[in-house]
Amino acid sequence: MGLLIVGGGPAGSFLSREVTLSEVTLVDKKRVNYGPVICGEMMPKAELLRGHIPDELMDLIEYTLHRSIRKEVVVNDIRRMRIMIRVNGEVIDLGTVSFPAYIVDKGLMIRRIIEEVDSRGVKVKFSSTVTGCIRHGGGFKCRLISKSGEEFVETRLLAGADGYPSIVNDLVGNQPLDPMDTAIATSQRATGWVGDQDEAVVIMDPALAPGGYAWIFPRGDGSSNIGLGVRGYDAWVRGINPVNLHLKFLKAFNLTPTQRSILMKTIPVGELGISVEGGGAFLLGDAAGTVVSTNGAGINTAMVSGLILAKALRDGLNYTAEVRRVLGAFLSEVKRLRALADPILEDEGMLVRLTRLMPRETLRWVINEAMLASVNPMLRVMARLLLSLIGSHRG
Repeated sequence: MGLLIVGGGPAGSFLSREVTLSEVTLVDKKRVNYGPVICGEMMPKAELLRGHIPDELMDLIEYTLHRSIRKEVVVNDIRRMRIMIRVNGEVIDLGTVSFPAYIVDKGLMIRRIIEEVDSRGVKVKFSSTVTGCIRHGGGFKCRLISKSGEEFVETRLLAGADGYPSIVNDLVGNQPLDPMDTAIATSQRATGWVGDQDEAVVIMDPALAPGGYAWIFPRGDGSSNIGLGVRGYDAWVRGINPVNLHLKFLKAFNLTPTQRSILMKTIPVGELGISVEGGGAFLLGDAAGTVVSTNGAGINTAMVSGLILAKALRDGLNYTAEVRRVLGAFLSEVKRLRALADPILEDEGMLVRLTRLMPRETLRWVINEAMLASVNPMLRVMARLLLSLIGSHRG
């Protein structure tokens, strides 16, 4: 076998679409209908992102959008984002900003990509779990568990697109991430939100989502994708239970779940992994740490990592160098901005002081730029100014 891709999400499926190797197998533990997904399912449109992130990365994002977004996978068009701050149980509405985006059926989007690659000869195995891989005979040998039992698969190249922590992670020499560089994201579908169906909502509240934010993304049919992000440090070190916070979120905003289960996963929110390549093994998507740390977005950047790896394999390029050049520098810049915001996102008292000191228009601009993962240098200046103002008005 030429290439075994572990994980059929945005990164793995897009890699399988773009790679030109003759023998490719895509393995995913989900069922053939690719569900359920743990995701807000919102993808900003190119017109929103252009001008906020580096041009070369933007070109690749546009390519992934063009290849993955079809009319049938779009369930709602978002036009605006409403930004709220919640302190001591009181909601402060900062108003809306223009925010053209898609709400997609992520499962259907991935299924369409996989159907395409399956028709072109990629071997696809659903309901199959790779439980371990070792180096073997100049390549790799992986243990695969499926409904038909156990089998061992040998491959020359191995791509880990199976999220965090990846089964391929040890093969490229990575150590576990710092808890502050991870987040626990919850996800559920719910009814009860009475806001406009073309407005996405984000809520900053250290009591409900320490180190992150909560969200309500309307699907256009009266239901919404809802969830929150909690920093890994708060969950694993401080012992805060994200499920309990999720339930409080539902109650605080009068939301009624339409799904029985609260879905949950750990995502890296630091920067690109220390190592993404090692002797024929590669990491991409969440497994490589491609999630944007200021907003938790990961679909587009995951696809971009798959696109970069496919190009590197095709053209004989160094994947590590290419993905760091195109994506890594951007993610590092975003992480530095996130580090400036961490004290406010973790401390309700600091957030209270911030709302007292800053005009709402300024706060709305800062939060919007952060949600866009903007590389606008004024954002960093403004973030430092806010921190200095808060620090000088303690007490």
